[in-house]
Amino acid sequence: MRYIIFRWTIFFVCLVCIYSFVNAKVHSIAQANINSALVVKLPEYTKEQLIDSVENRISYLLTRTKGIKFSIYKVKPGDNLWKIAKNHHYSVHTIIGCNPQMKTYNVTVNQKLLVPASGGCLHPIQPEDTWAKIAEKYDIEENVLRETNFLIPDDLSNTSYIFVPGRRPAVEFLNQDMQEKYALRDLFVSPLNGRLSSFFGTRKHPVTGQISKHGGLDIAVKTGTSVAAAASGVVTVASTNVGHYGTAVFIDHKNGYVTHYGHLSKILVRVGQKVRQGQIIAKSGSTGRATGPHLHFTVKKNGVNMDPLKFLW
Repeated sequence: MRYIIFRWTIFFVCLVCIYSFVNAKVHSIAQANINSALVVKLPEYTKEQLIDSVENRISYLLTRTKGIKFSIYKVKPGDNLWKIAKNHHYSVHTIIGCNPQMKTYNVTVNQKLLVPASGGCLHPIQPEDTWAKIAEKYDIEENVLRETNFLIPDDLSNTSYIFVPGRRPAVEFLNQDMQEKYALRDLFVSPLNGRLSSFFGTRKHPVTGQISKHGGLDIAVKTGTSVAAAASGVVTVASTNVGHYGTAVFIDHKNGYVTHYGHLSKILVRVGQKVRQGQIIAKSGSTGRATGPHLHFTVKKNGVNMDPLKFLW
């Protein structure tokens, strides 16, 4: 009996030893595999490298954001920022807000732009930034911000940019050139929405066929479309006989700026009347020298014609 107990004891001891050996071996192999596994490191760039290179910027964002697809767009002949933004179904603010290298609204053929699949902007991290402060600044929920930028830690001190979905860029974080351009666009709003049919500058006149300078912007719309004041001011002209403008309204904005609204079908204000920005002042038409219904919009600064696209989005 003792002999049988002894044999079973030896058997169980051997079994435990074998189990311990195998378990230790498996653990050792697993640990070795873990230690030998490649460590994935996110690409790191300085802010300057991210600003100067669209490729660096897209590499940085693709490894840190979730739910937002980014791509590089090459500018084609005939493109402008407004057309590119419209084709991507968001405003021009998204293009500007994702391309901190831009210092002008003009683009050149084959120029590379970073374009997200949906609207938003890049926020350059400031020394005092926290997730809560950024969320408050852009009026967005903090959890949405964190989820979008899911691989960025709580401590933002080593982070260059985060993507803020659905928001316009903060003007104070744009470069100086773009800040000045944004400031101009705070002065006026577009008098109406429509297709831009003729731009400021030299062109072949659609009526005379002569090469001449076009002093404003033509916006093609149906006759009777409401025309609004681009900024607050005082009406100085409201007449049905204003030369090639035909029926037109002029507004003095008392800061050196005057705006003209030409080829109207109906006037809804009078000379001397104070109007506010966005107030309906007339209806569009094709009076005067025009080939079809549209609004001719002019911006003058101290008597000099300016390109309206410097002021309008």
